[in-house]
Amino acid sequence: MSISKPPQDDIVITGISCRFAKSPTPGILWRNILERRALFTPLESEETARAASKNTVFDRPYPSHGALLNELYACNPSDQYFPRKINPGENQDVFFAVQLAIDALRDSGTSISSLPTDRVSLRLGYAPPFNTASVTWLQHTFFLEQTITIIRNFFPTADNAQIEEIKHQLVNSLPEASPYSFVSALGCALTSWTAHLLGFAGPALVLDAGTVSALQTIQGAIDDLLLHRSDIALAGALQPPLNRSILQGLSGAITFSRGTSVQSFNRDSDGTLPGEGGAIFVLKRLKDALRQNDRIYAIIRSTGIAAASIDQHQRIPTPERLTRAVTRALHSGELTPDTIQLIEAHGSGIPHSDQTELNVLQDIFSERSSARQRIGIGSIKGNIGHTLWASNAASIAKAALSLYHKILPPNVQIDKPYLSFNSTQSPIYLLKDARPWIRESARLPRRACVTAIDFTGTCAAAILEEFEE
Repeated sequence: MSISKPPQDDIVITGISCRFAKSPTPGILWRNILERRALFTPLESEETARAASKNTVFDRPYPSHGALLNELYACNPSDQYFPRKINPGENQDVFFAVQLAIDALRDSGTSISSLPTDRVSLRLGYAPPFNTASVTWLQHTFFLEQTITIIRNFFPTADNAQIEEIKHQLVNSLPEASPYSFVSALGCALTSWTAHLLGFAGPALVLDAGTVSALQTIQGAIDDLLLHRSDIALAGALQPPLNRSILQGLSGAITFSRGTSVQSFNRDSDGTLPGEGGAIFVLKRLKDALRQNDRIYAIIRSTGIAAASIDQHQRIPTPERLTRAVTRALHSGELTPDTIQLIEAHGSGIPHSDQTELNVLQDIFSERSSARQRIGIGSIKGNIGHTLWASNAASIAKAALSLYHKILPPNVQIDKPYLSFNSTQSPIYLLKDARPWIRESARLPRRACVTAIDFTGTCAAAILEEFEE
């Protein structure tokens, strides 16, 4: 849990930037959600995908479709200062992160040139298994040495001059390696370079908490603001473009679907599909946002995180950990379950995970609830896939936009929803169509609970609340 705070120090979201499949801005992402668009495209040709599925060392399905960034994995050169020629062997994710930070500040109405730079903090969830810089470095060292050894074994009669010429040609075919290209592979370079470029002098940290990374960074950003380490805090998470090597490795921990879309809470679902992208949020103390006349998307009422605990045989989260995360968030916000009207769930489409999540949520929100079928549930993964390290950031963005627009957002079409949604004894119903978010009581603000489950078992939850003018 985050540290306690007085009511006047509520933390609010004043800016959002995001880039996900076919969604370059929060506005377009929101439109895609309302239109129930599933934004998946083929990853490779059918033949290539079939071959990859057969060759995976984990004997697990290899996804044929994903929600890809494509041309949105880019930056505006006029926004960023490039002090030297860009080396394709360096980590390009840095420029993507900088662009998202710039876009978030602009969305908040903040002029970058007038920022109180020594009072700005930056926390990002980011941890790809490897990036262009780390692969380039390995190609110039271990892989190059292994290749030369293999060539010597296959061609024992080749003289040293011939081997050296082959090595020279191999090196020339690789992206340039430099001392900075190795450093740029490190996660810390992502935030340090972003902070340097934008002039931030507050804390700048990279965090790896898997799919709950965004909530962890937000919790740290809240503490930065409450402890007055900063006056403006940026927090979020990135999932850069994926490749076959990463997806084959992840297939050992994540059940990928053989289908073409993600069907969260569908009783016939067979897994999830990957997505790419990222989101960054600008956070401020409420009193500061009001004084500066900022737009306020939502109040972050509270958070709750429960460390990893998982069934190592079935690779599913334990109900106790998710229960603890949600109840911690409710307790930290001094809230009861009957004050929540929307759940933006993890909802990955992985059968055991979805069923465990729904069972836990039904148990929690049945408490102290006199009304039935009063809490809508959904998952953005049906639109943009499981964006891995950025998935929790996508969920928080969707919940904040729902509160801001006062609309209960729809899910994509679900073919066979869990039968428990039809029970009048369940407090939770599956959102199918967009509808106005009508308040149940003039005294009860609109609130959303966001849940997240990492494939290592760590669970997290956040309570977001509407800001009333």
